[in-house]
Amino acid sequence: MSEASQQQEENSSKNRPICHSCGLDMDERILKIRYPKGTLPVRGFVCSKCGYEIISFEDAKAASETAERLGLLEPEGAITRKITRSGDQLAVSIPKDIEREFDLKQGAKVRIYTKHDEIILAPV
Repeated sequence: MSEASQQQEENSSKNRPICHSCGLDMDERILKIRYPKGTLPVRGFVCSKCGYEIISFEDAKAASETAERLGLLEPEGAITRKITRSGDQLAVSIPKDIEREFDLKQGAKVRIYTKHDEIILAPV
């Protein structure tokens, strides 16, 4: 190995993190971060021996901001409800804590609309 390539190899390994379990230099790879509504590729490092993966704080923060911008995150406090039928119409029940928070009463008006691939229900 030439002196230049040996020096390049040393410099590249200095920038790579060391696995906390195995003590080996980790290999740079493109990893996938999974979000509720999809995945994003992100630069990270993987231990070739044990498979431990890490992502730098800066790369993780950038991925999180991108995921939020692309709508891959669930809205905070989101809940899942089952659609039922009331007469000939579909219905969804509203939990008590949301009823109280927005001071909703039977007969109150709400606005229902779609935005991208979501259904939004908002008090009027």
